[in-house]
Amino acid sequence: MSAGLDYIFGKLIIFLTSELPCILYNSNTTFNTMNKSITKFLLLFITLFCGKTVFAQDYLLESTFLGSRSKFELLVLFGQAVDYDVDLYRIRYKTPGSDLLPDTASGLLVIPQVPAGTQLPIVLYEHGTTAGPTDVPSQLRGGFEVAMAYAAFGFITVAPDYLGLGDSRGFHPYVHASTEAYASLDMLNASLEYLDFNEPEWNPNFLFVAGYSQGGHASMAVHKEIEDFWSFVYPVTAATHMSGPYSLSGVMRDIILSDVSYGSPAYIAYIALGYQTIYGNIFNTVNDVFKEPFATSINDFYTGAINLTTLNAQLISALAVDGDTINKRMFQDSVITAISTQSNHPINVALRDNDTYDWAPSAPTRLYYCGGDEQVPFQNSLIAETTMQANGAADVLAVNLNPTFSHGQCVFPAILSSIDFFQSFVNPSSISGLDLKAQELRISPNPANDEILIDWEKAKGGMDYEIINANGQTMTRGHSYLNRVKVDQLPAGIYVIISSAEGETRMARFVRQ
Repeated sequence: MSAGLDYIFGKLIIFLTSELPCILYNSNTTFNTMNKSITKFLLLFITLFCGKTVFAQDYLLESTFLGSRSKFELLVLFGQAVDYDVDLYRIRYKTPGSDLLPDTASGLLVIPQVPAGTQLPIVLYEHGTTAGPTDVPSQLRGGFEVAMAYAAFGFITVAPDYLGLGDSRGFHPYVHASTEAYASLDMLNASLEYLDFNEPEWNPNFLFVAGYSQGGHASMAVHKEIEDFWSFVYPVTAATHMSGPYSLSGVMRDIILSDVSYGSPAYIAYIALGYQTIYGNIFNTVNDVFKEPFATSINDFYTGAINLTTLNAQLISALAVDGDTINKRMFQDSVITAISTQSNHPINVALRDNDTYDWAPSAPTRLYYCGGDEQVPFQNSLIAETTMQANGAADVLAVNLNPTFSHGQCVFPAILSSIDFFQSFVNPSSISGLDLKAQELRISPNPANDEILIDWEKAKGGMDYEIINANGQTMTRGHSYLNRVKVDQLPAGIYVIISSAEGETRMARFVRQ
């Protein structure tokens, strides 16, 4: 079933049968019998004859200003010069919950500080796996820094928390395509309502979709949903899906059945728990699927007694008793046999239902990944590229950003590449300033106590420098002929040094012990 189909049908039926169908549209009742063509026709009818779309209802419940970040603060955070100060807002909005009953969800809206009347592109950004319900962008945790990065380079950034996280009730339906898609769409709707009455304006010619890790799965899901149903309202300009588990029934299922160690067993347990929340047929009790002592830890996570980080540590500790971390040892033997031999086993059906790669994007799409990813195997991106191209996609490309980088190491180059790719559509003639390697300054030692040595040939003839603290304040500036800068007077903390020589500027972060 397409992501959010029940949700859409329910809203459409109530909308179309209402006494005042062009005014009243407030129900989330589900309905299952229409096909996609009828749905799109009805939506177009509503748009043309009622002068509105289904997105015109009130989604926004509340917006809360969370503060601003200056360009200097972002420079310290990213080690990369940015274009704009940014403002951060927590958005609370209406959407169906995972049970399709009314729910209140949340997310982060990050807005560049630009002159009034400026029109800006939007990035719908999907965050990666977090430790628990409060570890989310709207709480200025859970990957909110990435949302700030897009905004700092000129994109209004919409970052949903997902259902079951943030303000939304219930258990999070992990890597469930439908809920990822419709919660993200309604967050976008709520954000646009906010922008209707506040600066800056959205440029409707530019809507970009991006996500990393779990967010890559979510961004793929919402990208497909928009192109399947809403492209006449919200055409996607381009998308970057990064290091995501697109092939759940293939690549990720192989991890469950494999005799090879895998260092993130909590993800595997999380999938089973999330799908039980949605489908209700994965287990009666956690012990039906998982052996002890794993089941106790997994149930503790399910009930909220521990977070995902703690769960992963406990599972690895229990698995490592035999000297490895082969994940299938967590499962009941009968479950492994059933998954291996029964294609219609509920786990196999759920995994297939949430694969997100078997379609053909119309918008230019990049699948960024790194070859050393130990959490989300890079084969996910290669399978998606091959399948999408075979399905007729004209501009889909998987890009290996580094053959050895791990999942964590891949984040920064992936996000920089994503920003660069999106900027090429907003201003095709622009020259990207995001080549981090060209701006890196090599320094040692790091951490430092008394002084740092600048390893830069151009600085040997003398350089100007400025040192900025984590609050964006300039701590010291000067000129050096010896490629050495004293830091012994600085309090312990994280700093950025910006050095200029022969008309070129470079920067680096360092720690003062």
